Amino acid sequence: MIKIGALSSFILLLLLWEAISLPGLLPSPLSTLRYIASLDPDLIALHTVITLYNSFAGFSLSMLLSLALGFLSHRNEFIRGFSMGICSIFNSTSALIWSLVLVSTIGILSPLPPILVASAVSLPQLLSATIAALDSVDKNLIEAVRSLGGSSANEYLDVIIPGSLPMIIAASRVALGLSLRISVVAEAFGSSGGIGYMIMRSYNLADAPGVLAWSLILIALVLALDRLLLMPVEERSSSWLK
Repeated sequence: MIKIGALSSFILLLLLWEAISLPGLLPSPLSTLRYIASLDPDLIALHTVITLYNSFAGFSLSMLLSLALGFLSHRNEFIRGFSMGICSIFNSTSALIWSLVLVSTIGILSPLPPILVASAVSLPQLLSATIAALDSVDKNLIEAVRSLGGSSANEYLDVIIPGSLPMIIAASRVALGLSLRISVVAEAFGSSGGIGYMIMRSYNLADAPGVLAWSLILIALVLALDRLLLMPVEERSSSWLK
């Protein structure tokens, strides 16, 4: 029933799109698909790879920072307060502000703004989830390891890391999808490639089918990444708890 419900929502959105489409203003789903079919596959692949690189690079940077600050916060109250402050500040700053500030300071031709924007937006999600995951680990299991003469390394390797991993990976699934969507914003404002760049290029050329076509490519990319990679990883990470 869940799959049927998901399929129904997809069909409903297509019907709504078809109903409000207007020639010359809002292309229909069929004309948009024809536009995608007319695009050079190498062009689609090139800009898709650029967007994936920007997203994964930004996500990886924020993941490294989150793990470092998260584990330090688990042992030090000052760093915990510092980390929560970072989360509050970054959560209050929109992707648009990050994009404009980084593009104006680093430059339009630099590859860094999309990466840094993706990292800045996904960092609070990952950091807060890492801290919460470490706090949620069963303290009785930690005490059991200590009572058996286990070292701090045993506590982390046998209890803390396995116990916090499912929640961290669940947050990573959301954060990576967020990085993928947000890096496109930075590409639109200051980049020489990527799906966001192509969306903005089509917009500047008043190419409505192009805007919708590249937007659909982005949506398909996010869905494929989530279903084929992130969801299976999340399910495997939590299987040990069952």
